[in-house]
This record gives sequence, structure tokens and C-alpha cells, in this order.
Amino acid sequence: MIKAPLNSVEFKLQERLKELKCLYELSSIAWEAGNNIADILQKTLGILPSAMQHPTLAEARIVADDQVFATAGFQLTRRRISSPLIIDQKKRGTLEIGYRAVKKPQTSHTFLTEEKRLIKAVARELSLIIKRTAVEEEKHNLQQQLRHSERLAFVGELSAGIAHELNEPLGRILGFAQLIKKEGSLNEQQHEDIERILKASLYAREVIKKLMIFSRQLPSQITAVNLNDIVENILYFMDVRYQSRKIKIQRKLDRHLPNIEADAVQLSQVLVNLVTNAIHAMSGGGALLIETGKKGNQVTLTVKDTGHGMTPEVRKKIFEPFFTTKPPGQGTGLGLSVVHGIVVAHHGSITVRSTPGKGTRFDITLPAGRRKGVRSK
Repeated sequence: MIKAPLNSVEFKLQERLKELKCLYELSSIAWEAGNNIADILQKTLGILPSAMQHPTLAEARIVADDQVFATAGFQLTRRRISSPLIIDQKKRGTLEIGYRAVKKPQTSHTFLTEEKRLIKAVARELSLIIKRTAVEEEKHNLQQQLRHSERLAFVGELSAGIAHELNEPLGRILGFAQLIKKEGSLNEQQHEDIERILKASLYAREVIKKLMIFSRQLPSQITAVNLNDIVENILYFMDVRYQSRKIKIQRKLDRHLPNIEADAVQLSQVLVNLVTNAIHAMSGGGALLIETGKKGNQVTLTVKDTGHGMTPEVRKKIFEPFFTTKPPGQGTGLGLSVVHGIVVAHHGSITVRSTPGKGTRFDITLPAGRRKGVRSK
């Protein structure tokens, strides 16, 4: 079949129709894919070759930030045209079209002016789509942060009220239980019952303490603190818990660790919560690593276990108050939210990495040396 010459009106009209169809399909792709940039770029590759004058020889590649999408034969192309993806006056990628080389080309591989114009138009549209998606994602993230902040504020007020209401009657329960125990005229069953009352009351007091820390009702007592001392003290008291569960503990403590300005009680609470969670995650035994170190002007604390790990969905929610994966009655869901609150109050940061079936790692960084102070919790 002999194709019409390049300067014929019919040929130019045919090429123009293909270009318009390409732009229309691009807008449809963007509409249907929503904010899924990867899907948009992948589907755009499928419509670009058909808009070229030699669609059976055309190949395409799109590079956007760290994402690269290309048709199967793009590396075989020799002649190429390209256009940059410009977002906020910065080059964020490139759109390229090329023709594969053939031994006996029946047609010229010269790119039409219309094709060059089309590539620029598609690159411009993709740039706008990427920018719009980034704006939508940022807007969504800000809305999520706002809702999270409002929820935390409400929970904090509610927690403070509950803690104050429970403190007084709980104190009376503990006081009277201790008085009865001191009488010494109890039989064995009564003694066991009083012990259960005391243990339940002490557990409830710890929950109230967590609520008060979370709602910032307990003031910080800032002193010079060495994380190594906190680690050794906590492990000394928790020794029975992890040994009875066949958990091997490894310490890697930096001997030259500098002091930090912090509340020793609150940092102890952080370590207790992380170690307790690690022990629960290794019900069949395992290994627990606690490591301290110095990185620049920061002190680091790492708690790593070989437990059951977490799914990405669970990992996103672990710092939310009252979120727990434990059965009812076995967890308050306050432990990690308290940990997060204490770390942030000390101008530090906490990150978590976890793989289901392989374990979890918490990394905490805190500023070293003397500072003006830490805001109260």
C-alpha cells in the first residue's frame, strides 16, 4: 500500500485527528485514574505510539521523579524526540518518543512538526496532572493531620477528666485494702482475694498514670539523664519477665554516651512500654536488642525484637490513642501513644520499621547536651 505524500491535505488531516484523539484519551485516563500517577503514566505509554505517523515502529518512555515507564522496545530506538516535564519551574522528568531502526525502511523516520508539537502538549498536560495530584495529596494529608490533632485534643481532655474522677475512689480502695491486709486475721482465701484487689488497683493506677501523662497532667522533672542508666535499671526489674519467656536480650550500649536533659521517669516509661510490647510479640521466645548510640548532636535508642511483626495497616495506627491489637481486657491501647507523646515532648523523634513474621524495630532520637528545657507533659 502506497502512503500519501507528507504534504497532502488528507495525510495532515489524518495525523491531526490522531493527535486530537491522543489528547482526548489522555484527559480520560487522568479522570479515571484519579490521583494514581503511576497508573496515569503507564496508560499514557499505551496511547502515545498510535498518535505517531509510524505507530508500529514507535516506542515511548516517561521519566517522572524516581519513576520510569517505558514500552518494551524503547531501547531499540535510534531517532528520538523529547520534551521535559516542568513543574513549578523545575524539571521533574522527561517524555520521549522514538522509532525502532529497521533494515529496509519503507518510509522516512523524520518526525513531523505536528508530532513534536504533540509531544510538547502531552508533556505539558502530564506536568499539570502531576502537580494537581501533588496538591490533592498535600491537601488530604493536611486534613488528616487536622482531624488527628482534633481527635488527640478531645481524647486528651476526656482522659484528664477520667483520670481525676478515678484517682480519689481508687486511692480509697488501695488504702482500705492495705488496712485489711495489715490486720493479720485473714484466712488463706481472704488473703488471696485482698492480693487480687491490690494488684488490680495498682494496675488501674498505672492506667490512670498513662492517661495523665497522655493528657499532659503530670509535670516533667528535668534532670541530666544517661540513657544507659535507664536501660540497665529497667532491664534489672524486668529480668524475670523476659527470662521466663525464653527471650535472649542483647545490650549494645555506647560507653561514651553523653547525658541528655530529660525526665528520667518518663523515659523509663518509654522503655518499659517498648520492651513490654516486644516481649508480648515474642510469645514463643526470641531475641531482643536494646542499643544506644550517638549520632551528631543526638542520642539514639533502638529497641528491636524478632516477634510476629506488624502489617503496614497496623503500623500506621500504632501511635493512635486506644488503638490495640490485643484481645479485650489485655491492653489499653495507650502504651505507644504515651511513648510517642513523651518523645515528641522531649523534642525527639520516633520511627518504626516492621515486617510480619520477622519482627519490629523502634528508633528514637533525642537531642544531647544541655538545653533551655523540655515542655511539660
